[in-house]
Formats: sequence, C-alpha cells, structure tokens
Amino acid sequence: MFRYIKSFIKALNANSHPGDIAHAVAAGLLLALVPKANLLWIALFVLFMVIRMNKGAFFLSLILLSLAVPVLDTPLELAGYAFLSIPALHPLFETLYQTPFVGLTRFNNSLVMGSFLAGLLLYIPVYFLFTALVKVYRNKLHGKIVNSKLYKIFLNLPLIKQIANASDLGGIHS
Repeated sequence: MFRYIKSFIKALNANSHPGDIAHAVAAGLLLALVPKANLLWIALFVLFMVIRMNKGAFFLSLILLSLAVPVLDTPLELAGYAFLSIPALHPLFETLYQTPFVGLTRFNNSLVMGSFLAGLLLYIPVYFLFTALVKVYRNKLHGKIVNSKLYKIFLNLPLIKQIANASDLGGIHS
C-alpha cells in the first residue's frame, strides 16, 4: 500500500500529465464498483494494466473505493435490475448469454450490471473532476502545503520519515 501511496504522491508532484492520474482514479472507481470474481472484472483489470495511466493512483483508488462500495450495493442492484428488465434489450441479452465466455462476465446479474453501468456513467465526470483537482493542487496548493508548519511536523513523524526515506517521493523530503 505504501508503494501505491508513494507512486501517487510522486505523480502528483511531478510533471506527469494530470489526465494520467485522473484516468487512473476513474478506472479504479469503475473496477471498485464491479463485483470481483467474474470475467468482466478480470477483463477490465487486464485492459487497465496495459493502458497508460498512473498505476499507483489506480491501485490506491481501487483499494480505497472498494472499501466504500458495499454501502452502494442496494441502489446499484436496483439500477441493474431496471436495466436488465428493459423488454427491448432481452433479445440482445439472450444473444450475449448464448455467446461463449460472455456468460462468465455475469452481465445478467443485476448487481454486476448496475455496478458496471454506474462505473461507466461516472467515468467521464470523475476523469474531469480529478484532472481539475490535480491542476488546482499543483498550481495553488502544493507550495502552501510544502511550506506549512503542519506539513513539516507531519514529515518528522517516525513512520513518515521511514516511508519518505525508503525512496524519493517526488518533491516531498524531510
């Protein structure tokens, strides 16, 4: 987990494109929403591993958001059920289910479908939100945070010193 935090902080403070971080957070949210142990999750995970993005931000958002997702199960399941219940889509769903390996994605499970749809719908707004947040952080907050007394006290905590000394954190030094 510390490795992901360090990678994320390094990317925040480096000249990496804000879109790389934003894409990683949005992808982490999508994967955090989709229930694990199905072919859809595995396929998305493999896809995200080959796409250029900040892997530290991806894994950090995936882990942290996965902790919060269970409280959304009921609304996500209701949304999935509503989508799967659209009569005009039944022939498509039957065809997909008959297609080899597609049934292993569990797309016909209301929770999987609702979670996947929510992740797709949130992807672009989360991408633009985090792109803006990274730019605001870099332009307005980074200098203030680094020069604050609270930040300097934080850096002198024993655990933080160990983490910071383990490797370069992209501009964060004790």
